This record gives sequence, C-alpha cells and structure tokens, in this order.
Amino acid sequence: MKKLLVFGFAVVFAGATATAQQVNVPARLGYPQTILTNGKIVTMDDASFESRVGTIVQAMAIRDGKILATGTNADVRALAGPETKVIDLKGRMVLPSFIHTHEHPTDWVWTEPEALQHVLPQDTDFLMVRWLTGTAQEQWAKWESTLQDMQANAKPGQWLWLSFSWGSNFENVEGLFDAFPKTVTRERLDQLAPRNPARVRDAWPLQPQVVVNSKGLEEVRKVYDWAGTRRGGSEASDPLGRQTEPDVILQGKTDLLAKLLKAEMELWAAHGITTFGSAPYAYHNLQALNYLDQKGEMPGRFAWGYIGPDFSMDTLRYMAGILGNGSDYLWNIGAWGNPGGTCTTLRAPNEVKASEVCALTPGSTGQQILERIIKAGGRIATMHSGGDKDIDYFLDTIVKASREAGMTLDQIRAKRHAFDHASGAPRPDQIPILKNLGMMVSMINTVLWENRRDYDTSFRVRNYGIEYANWAVPRKSVTAAGIMNGFEIDRALPHKLWYFIHVGMTRFNEKEQKVLGASERTDRIIQLKSLTRWGAYYVLRENSLGTLEPGKLADYIVLDRDFLTIPDNDIPNVKVLMTAVGGKVVHLMPALAQEIGMAPAGPVTWPSKPLEGYFKR
Repeated sequence: MKKLLVFGFAVVFAGATATAQQVNVPARLGYPQTILTNGKIVTMDDASFESRVGTIVQAMAIRDGKILATGTNADVRALAGPETKVIDLKGRMVLPSFIHTHEHPTDWVWTEPEALQHVLPQDTDFLMVRWLTGTAQEQWAKWESTLQDMQANAKPGQWLWLSFSWGSNFENVEGLFDAFPKTVTRERLDQLAPRNPARVRDAWPLQPQVVVNSKGLEEVRKVYDWAGTRRGGSEASDPLGRQTEPDVILQGKTDLLAKLLKAEMELWAAHGITTFGSAPYAYHNLQALNYLDQKGEMPGRFAWGYIGPDFSMDTLRYMAGILGNGSDYLWNIGAWGNPGGTCTTLRAPNEVKASEVCALTPGSTGQQILERIIKAGGRIATMHSGGDKDIDYFLDTIVKASREAGMTLDQIRAKRHAFDHASGAPRPDQIPILKNLGMMVSMINTVLWENRRDYDTSFRVRNYGIEYANWAVPRKSVTAAGIMNGFEIDRALPHKLWYFIHVGMTRFNEKEQKVLGASERTDRIIQLKSLTRWGAYYVLRENSLGTLEPGKLADYIVLDRDFLTIPDNDIPNVKVLMTAVGGKVVHLMPALAQEIGMAPAGPVTWPSKPLEGYFKR
C-alpha cells in the first residue's frame, strides 16, 4: 500500500501527550477545503523521458489552493474536517490541467466569437460587432452589405468591427485566406463605411488579414502616431495588427478588456487548458491581465514573454532581473524580438526558395535583439520560429553572445532558452546542440493536420520532399535525446485539443490521407508529459505546476473516460467534466455538478451555450 503523502506537517503524532487545553492540531493548521476520493488520479510524477506516468492514487486533499496530500481513500479521508467538501469521483480519471507553452488567448478572443459575444451580446456606444457566418462563399456574398448596414445604423464615433469566420474546423480557410488581402482593402472600406472607424478581419490577427479604413487609421494614430508609416522594432510593434483592438478600440476600458480575456481563458479551461505561455502583444493586454490578477479573478495562468517596445541594454537588464518573477497567475518567462523566419537549408524549386525569408541572419535586427537579450542575462522564450536555417542562426547567436558575456556552459543551460512551433526544426543534427545548451522547444501538432500555408507540414512535403516531414514536430527524437518539449495549438481551436493529441500520436493528415513523418510518432504518455510536467519546466514553474504532488498548486481536470486505457481512436472523444485552478472550480459540467452537489461553472453557464456543439454529456 502506498503511504500517505502530506505537505507541510505530520498528520499522525504517535504517542503524543494530551495537553491541558486539548489543542486540535489539524483544525488549527487548517483542514483541507476539498477532498477527491475514489478516483484514478494520475500524478505525472515520473521524471524520466520514458512512457511512464508515475504514481496513480485514489484520493487527493486540497487546502488553500495547493495539494495537501495524496494517497488511499482511507488515509486522505482521515484528513477531512467538519466543512471539507468530499467529492466522490466514482472511478473517474484526474490529470494535472494542461499547460500550453505557446498560446495566445489575447489573440483568440478576437478570433473566435464565443467569448466576445458572451461579454458583449449587444452593441455599445463605442463598438458595433458583427460576425459573418456560413461558408466562405456565403460570407463573401454578404460582407459588403453587412458593413454598409453597420454604417447606416452607426452612432457618431462608434467603431464598426466585422470579422469573417474560418469555422470551428477551419473549413473556410481556403476560401478566405488568400483572397482577403486582395479584396478587403482600405480603399474599399472607405467606400462602404466612410463616416465611422471600421475594422475588418478574416479571423487572423496579423496584417494583411486585418484592415482598418481611413477613419480607423486616424483613431489608431491617436495612440500610435507612426502607425502605417514604418515597421516597428519587433513583431509586436504593429498598431494595425494585434494592437488595434486592445490598445486603440478599448483604450481606457481595462475592466472590459479584462472581462473579455477572462471569458476567453474560461473557454480554454473548459477543455482542460489552464496555463498559457505567450507574449501579451499589446501593453493593454498585460494591464488587463494584471487587473484580473490583482482582483483575484484569473481563471488561468499567463506566463508572458517581453517583446518590446524597447530593446536597449538598460531595459533588457531590468527585464532579466524580473525573469521568473510575478504572481502565481502572471509572471515573466523571457523575451524576444522578431520571430524566426521560414528559410531552410533544403533544396527546392527556385520559386519556393524565393519565397523563403530569414529573420535572424547575422547583423539583422532580429539577431541583434536576441544577442542583446542574452548578453543582458535574459532568456529567449515564447519566440515563434519557422525554418531550420534561422534556427542555425539562433543557436549560433546563443553561443556567441553567451561567450562574449562570459557565461559558462552551466550558466547557459540554466537559462533554458527555447524556440516555439518546431514546424520545420530542429533538424536531426541540431538536436544534440539543443541538448548541450540545455534548451527546450515548444511543439505544434496543429501543423501536422492543417493545410493552410507553406509552413504546414503537407505544404512543406510538397515543396521540399517527403524526407522533410520528420523535421516537422520531431517530438520522438527530441524526447529520446532527453530534451523537454512543450505543447501548443496556436489557433483558436481549444475544442480540438484531444484530437491534436491524437494527431501527434499518429501524424495522420486527413486531407492528404497519409502519415507525415511516421518515425516521429509517439504514444499518448509522451504527449501528456508535454502538456504537463515538461510544460511546467518551460514556464519556469516546475516546483508548483505540472504534476499532482503535495505542495503544488491544485490545477487539475476530471475526465469522462480513462485516457490511459481507451483505444487510440477514442482519444479525440475525451471530454473534460471539471477543471480546477488553484483548487477553484472554473469549469463544471451540469451532470457532474448535480451528482456532486455543486453548481455548474464556466462557459456551460453562459446563455450562448458555447460548449453544446462539443460536449454531449
């Protein structure tokens, strides 16, 4: 029998002499608020790179947001006090809630309609919101008339915000993505909506997939007077891209932006994802997250990367000084400037090679920013990447800048430098270098499924050859090398999480009807480690997140089926019945809520019923 694991104090005081006052030690120190019993609680405490989850227990006690004890039903129930809520799991599986090492809820709130429609179900004096629906053809047929109707009914000064929809399975992408920049132009918006500021998007947050009219540009320039005249100093410096909504349209409305971000994070928590690694991409996003944190209303955790605007050595030295610092809900995990580009070392037709872009070549702005971050003592993390050639430049920069700063190899390894996506790197010969430098890599199974752009695996196979497929998301190889790797969707598709776990296992592309890079397939447990304990290491919180062990934060999910034993093809059907962050329930399905005597929580309580298409129980 496993012994009871308890955090903080010994529960049994054998042979203790009763004092005159009969002090009740457990009551004085604090009984657990919640105890989960009769479960299959997978702690994920196995620290190896093997397909082992570690200890599985029946019960878990939670006090003050942390795990107090794990063990058998009898041992953990013995800790209960008069007001402890005891939840009978009836054999259900519990996992640590999931960590996405590269995910942007600050973007997705403007990319999928559910959170925005929940917080703003009606137009306001300053903002009119419309989402197009239907197929791509149907959306194209009505976007102009929709914007004209918005203009006809607009109040003076009111922003007109219109978004196309890619669909819940990205079924509309092919009909929208390439045509949007050619069709939705500032000139056309000025004709359709000449009197009010207008913003039209194709469901992606970057130019040229987002456009403002001339009135909108005037409003943006009230905050960023240089908007539209030059490029910014980093990827984040695009007031006409990601910054328009938070920094311009919602300027001075921090409480409203906070509500929007809270709703978006609640939506992701309903699918088991509670910690996000990401740049905030706009100053107001960071302010709104801090606002939620200060009020104790964060439904998830946000590990943020600094991406400017200032990259002077003085600023970067200060940023290095706050690395890892913050609260349990909002903290800094590094910095970067420009993302890695698409350039590769592979042979390809001239037109393919001509389309490649390197962003980190020696002497480039992107490379110089990385060099300064490293010399200042900082960490590179949350950085986008593309092709393997720019990763060569990145690795060279780490070595060169660290050497010039006088760092030892152990000091370099302690930084945990990382790059994200792994859509085209690391190459097999880069993997030992990553290992030697103590690096990490966040990996995006999404590109194994997606058929949208040239950085998706199916496109790269066509451009460069089938042998390239193994370079995309090489999770098996980096795991075998002892390199921790993270997990990301990097799209507004939280409901497809379990499907993407399955995609990472099989690497099967439905549209191509073929396996892309069979030698990099992994089992479910390796995928699970990427989502939990390895993700915690990426976000610098391995001592408090990623596993269900005494002393760690009580972030967990309850599933509707046994993830470890169900057939592989049933994994996409897994549903999250309950999600807790720091012991607080942020998502609870109605049926389970009724069973355990609690109120439903999270998006299932929204009038719009955003989960009905995904949850059947």
